[in-house]
Amino acid sequence: MITYKEALNIIEKSLTSLEIKDIAVHQAFGINSETVVSTSLVPPFSNSAMDGFAIKSKETKEITKKNPQRLEIKNTIYAGDKVITSNENGVCFEIMTGALMPKNFDAVIPIEQVEIIKENNKSYLLLKEPIKKGRNVRLAGEDFLPGDIILEKGKSINPYNLMSLLMNKINKVKVFQSPKIGIVATGSELDGNSESSIPNTNGPYIEACVRRLGLECTNQLHAKDDPSEIKMQIKKCMDAGADIIATSGGVSAGKADFVPSVLIDMGAEILFHKVRIRPGKPILMARFPDGKIVFGLPGNPVSVAVGFRFFVNSAIRLMQGQTKEKSLIAINQLEFQKSEKFCFFAKAKTTVNDQGMLEVIILEGQESFKLKPFQVANSWAIIPEGLEVINKDQKIEVVPLNIGESINI
Repeated sequence: MITYKEALNIIEKSLTSLEIKDIAVHQAFGINSETVVSTSLVPPFSNSAMDGFAIKSKETKEITKKNPQRLEIKNTIYAGDKVITSNENGVCFEIMTGALMPKNFDAVIPIEQVEIIKENNKSYLLLKEPIKKGRNVRLAGEDFLPGDIILEKGKSINPYNLMSLLMNKINKVKVFQSPKIGIVATGSELDGNSESSIPNTNGPYIEACVRRLGLECTNQLHAKDDPSEIKMQIKKCMDAGADIIATSGGVSAGKADFVPSVLIDMGAEILFHKVRIRPGKPILMARFPDGKIVFGLPGNPVSVAVGFRFFVNSAIRLMQGQTKEKSLIAINQLEFQKSEKFCFFAKAKTTVNDQGMLEVIILEGQESFKLKPFQVANSWAIIPEGLEVINKDQKIEVVPLNIGESINI
């Protein structure tokens, strides 16, 4: 039996990123496959940060309340208008947000902060204090300069960095092909046709996780505890193009645990089987000659959750060119005991204290069949092997309950 870290190392060594494809920025989604660098100035020109009046700051240096000055208001400049050049002194221009600054004009006074006077059919801006150069002006290149990184390799394309890509006039990006996931929940007790049957929570749970990640679920199938049926359903997932197949149940040491032998019979190599973790110790990873991966997750619901969250997720990240997920550190609030031999994944509630530090409570009901704690859990606490007691105020690792999301505090 191997450790959790050894299992992660096997996953890392066994997987490579999927193919790379070009995609239009407007439709971009997924993980960026190469670092994108700016080649131009953003903004491309100096422009007004708000509606107001463009002035030359040097003309206001001698202004005081006792020595006010007025500037004649000339034309109005709208966003999208061509640049205006004016060699006149003692003038200003009404200007709209985003409009090009007139040449040699270097400050904008907001419209709500000005006093306007009218005289002889002309309008004047009355100033009673000097105006600092650059006030309310967005300078060319203030956001991005040529050579600035817009999006690093391995980063998710989200609505925020999408704006940066568009503003830099990037038309296409290269992204890693997202892995497709097939699901086979095994167990004759899931058929729903007898008094001893139980609901199939595992298949729908895995599919919900897959869809929450924005990935494609090729199949969500069920197989009774029959080798030929398990083989048939796994084959369906492979034929449908699944890169990763997640099975649940049938991986322990019972008479009805057929998944390992079925995979071997199908030509797969078992990369590991049984890891020193709880819940989920019987977890299995196998690889077919064509590179398709199978994770055999134990049948208890929380074991499935742990297997997908910490093992399948690691494979998904690697296939998309991402690095290992980083955990957070929180201060434990209640003493907790576990077996020293196992790495334990605990349902947990993480909060922020008055000092801004993360605190975590390991919840009651840690058994692998108990789902009620998920009603309040927002995170997983990771307690490594080698520790038997986690004391109050001891620092431990935590990760968000849901993959790719923050802890919902």
